[in-house]
Amino acid sequence: MVMTDSPLIPTDSLKNQRQNLRHQRRLKGWQGVWRFLFLCGMTGGLIWGVSLPHWLIREKSQVKILGNERLHQEQIHTLLDMSYPQLIWKLPIHQLRQKLENEPPLERVYLTRQLLPVEVTVTVKERQPVAEATMQGKAGFIDAQGVWIPRSFYQDAQVKPSVQLKVLGLSPQSLTYWESIYPLIISSPVEITAMDWRDPSNLILHTALGKVHCGTYRNREQLLKQLQGLSKLRQLSSQVAQERIIYLDLSNPDAPSVHLKEIPSKSE
Repeated sequence: MVMTDSPLIPTDSLKNQRQNLRHQRRLKGWQGVWRFLFLCGMTGGLIWGVSLPHWLIREKSQVKILGNERLHQEQIHTLLDMSYPQLIWKLPIHQLRQKLENEPPLERVYLTRQLLPVEVTVTVKERQPVAEATMQGKAGFIDAQGVWIPRSFYQDAQVKPSVQLKVLGLSPQSLTYWESIYPLIISSPVEITAMDWRDPSNLILHTALGKVHCGTYRNREQLLKQLQGLSKLRQLSSQVAQERIIYLDLSNPDAPSVHLKEIPSKSE
């Protein structure tokens, strides 16, 4: 029988290896414990740090209002309706922005947080009224996009809206037309100072030539055709005395007509 030699591992060497392995495992265990304690300390310190009193918005003087032209800063603070104190980290920026943008006088709002010093900046873009407008019996203003703004927003404003155009009898339906109508009104070759929509079946324009009856508003193209017909009547004042004109009828722009007062007969 052939015997093969096999190397013999000393007992002391095996014992040392086992001790080294146990030592490494204990070391890794302690390293894990210290790493856990370190992370807990860092997290706790961070939570403690962000909750310190100097991160608080304590009063409205720490809320800066920029971009306002007509509305007072105090009015915007009232619309913002923030409660104090609040941690700057927990401030609901999105909800506050949405709250302000839902207010008719404000078109765009941007909110930013600042840490040193601790404050919030509210930058607003106000809507620009282009006409006085009454809607459902209430007075207000309207911008070029057809947003109606109640007059109450400007009662305490630092700058009152200054507009030349008046619109009577607006309705939710006519508001939907406004954005396409307004450019025609301001570019009309004959100046238009007022629009009377109180009778939905007859839109009346107050112009430099007198009142113009347009009938029921149907679409932008029809109104454009009526204004083009009005332009052709600009020489009317040189042919007919202004005080004789009751109104111009452009309900059918292809066949405009002029309604005149009767000339009183001379008494003999």
